[in-house]
Amino acid sequence: LNVTYRTQIADLLNFQGSSSFTFYDFNGGRKLNKFLVSEGKGLLRLTNFNFSVSSSLSGDKIKGESRTGVNPEEEEYEAFARSDYIGLYEEQPPDFSIPWNLTLNYNFNLSKPTPLQVIKSSSLGLNLSFNLTKNWKFSVSGNYDFEAKEVSAPQVTVFRDLHCWEMNFSWNPLGLYRGFRFEIRIKAPELQDIKITKSKGLYSGRR
Repeated sequence: LNVTYRTQIADLLNFQGSSSFTFYDFNGGRKLNKFLVSEGKGLLRLTNFNFSVSSSLSGDKIKGESRTGVNPEEEEYEAFARSDYIGLYEEQPPDFSIPWNLTLNYNFNLSKPTPLQVIKSSSLGLNLSFNLTKNWKFSVSGNYDFEAKEVSAPQVTVFRDLHCWEMNFSWNPLGLYRGFRFEIRIKAPELQDIKITKSKGLYSGRR
């Protein structure tokens, strides 16, 4: 039995989650062809429970500002190609029309595939981006793992608009996927291959 739920509190909080239940009994790690209720163990047993809570705050859009770090010819393709889920290190084009943005999200997962096996995870994620000046965009992101009691996946990104050129710098200082990438390239789509790149660790394919 699978149950999903989702709700939104004004424009402040988004809540969603799901639960899974089994009607069958287990003997150690083996599922039996017997209902729990027939064994006097209740109607069903929880096998998975997870939920996430997220909130996003941002400053008012700057009037007359439309730069997003994506060339106009590429905007339509980017909008089509970008999925709802953003990977841990997926680069997103900076939006200079938003002076600052703060996103917080909390994720919890409890898995009980068998009555004797319990797997739990809990983490808090943060993403802060802001315009330092008209042409400088900074962002900082990371997660805190409550089970491991450590910061995971921290990342610092710097973007500089150089008119016909643009500069990107991404740095992951900690963890298995640490590394950096520095790149200066021409904005024009037909000249995207003209660039200077320096990378190490994750961004160069080495860990």
